[in-house]
Amino acid sequence: MRQSAGIVFTKFIVGAAAMITVMFALNSLARQTAGMNENPWESFIEDASTQSEGQAIMRQMGCFACHRLDKFGGEIGPRLNSVKYRKTREQMFLWIKSPSSIKPMTIMPQFDLTEKQILEIVSYLETKE
Repeated sequence: MRQSAGIVFTKFIVGAAAMITVMFALNSLARQTAGMNENPWESFIEDASTQSEGQAIMRQMGCFACHRLDKFGGEIGPRLNSVKYRKTREQMFLWIKSPSSIKPMTIMPQFDLTEKQILEIVSYLETKE
């Protein structure tokens, strides 16, 4: 069965748009990584107090309005339990730092957080199964 030229062209345009979107996302990630310290955890000391601080920051910033963790929180964003198995530390760091640079149409806002605060959040999330 032959497809009309219009259908073939539409499939081509959709495929090209998907490729451009992926290329844009990868380029954004590369730019974010380039602007990041080589290893932000190098001088960061993780312990119970930093993890507790990460949880406090998430509460202050309203993260749980959208995200569920354990049995608490919203359902708009993804569940954050076991996120360490889905994302690397670097991916979590970059996402929290600038969500729209990773996914341009995301509804997650960009928060004015310091690098240390982001590290504390990531450290906290890594404790959650």
